Amino acid sequence: MTTLVDTVRHGTAPLQRYMRLRKKLLGLESYHLYDGVIPIYKSDKKYPYDESKDLVISSVEPLGADYVAKYKKFVSSGRIDVYENEGKRSGAYNAGVYGVGPYLLLNYNDTLDAVFTFAHEAGHAMHTVLSYENQPFVTADYTIFVAEVASTTNERFLLNKLLQTTTDPKERFLLLQHAVDSIVGTFYTQVLFADYELQAHQLVENGQPITSSVLSGIYRKLLTDYYGDALTVDDLYKYTWARIPHFFNSPYYVYQYATCFASSAKLFKDMTEGDPASRHAATERYLTLLKSGGNDYPMAQLQKAGVDLTKRETVQAVVDQMNQLVTQMEAEAAKINEARAAKQ
Repeated sequence: MTTLVDTVRHGTAPLQRYMRLRKKLLGLESYHLYDGVIPIYKSDKKYPYDESKDLVISSVEPLGADYVAKYKKFVSSGRIDVYENEGKRSGAYNAGVYGVGPYLLLNYNDTLDAVFTFAHEAGHAMHTVLSYENQPFVTADYTIFVAEVASTTNERFLLNKLLQTTTDPKERFLLLQHAVDSIVGTFYTQVLFADYELQAHQLVENGQPITSSVLSGIYRKLLTDYYGDALTVDDLYKYTWARIPHFFNSPYYVYQYATCFASSAKLFKDMTEGDPASRHAATERYLTLLKSGGNDYPMAQLQKAGVDLTKRETVQAVVDQMNQLVTQMEAEAAKINEARAAKQ
């Protein structure tokens, strides 16, 4: 975890660039964390579920015909509760039943977020399908350390597919923004949480006093360390630590979201870049990871797949990806502004 935290601390520049871009495009004099919910551009484009099924399935064609065939079988198996309904719980999740298969709960509403949520949860489902097919009951369940790898990898394949088929600058901007927001929430924010948790536990280990003032001081400094002068840090945000249940119920849990994201970034890069032979080999390693369930320690499973989380470059890959995506967003925003100026 220390490698993760240290690498991200030295890789906050793309995060700060994104905050500054949002501030500029929203025309704000100062930028606060709550400004992150304000949409920069809006789109009324709809993604009907039946069309999204085909889109999501076609996006993972690089994983091979067998994976796609199993994907199609699952999607058409009647195991997906698709739409919002009265009395239905919110959110989305995958539930596995060994010997039967996975079930998905969605609250699909034809939005872009809904498509990515579908791809995400279906990634979990395919992880479950492949694990159950290849593992006995005792090793069929996979750990949280690898659980989000399949889901975020499927999201990345979907983003790639949509960017390949979309030329409208605004739609492309929104797609890129979705990917960037995922990195902010799943990677940078979770590492900031892990950084806080590590510092708090180190105080305990060193016999230092733990008070609300001390913990608030740690958290406030982390906000300035990660966001720099791109963000105006409101004083109340220093108390954020007090409302994160994982800090109290599941110590050293949150960093695993970030490690999964780093792993999927590395795997996706290996499966989509380089010569055909190396891409094929990387894909086979990835599918073997999904089939392995919980048959080994998660770090060992990832190393077999080609991901070594002890190395800085594995984590740095996400920082580099963030930097590239923000650069693309800036380019698309420039096209949108040029088009607006031409109409005036």
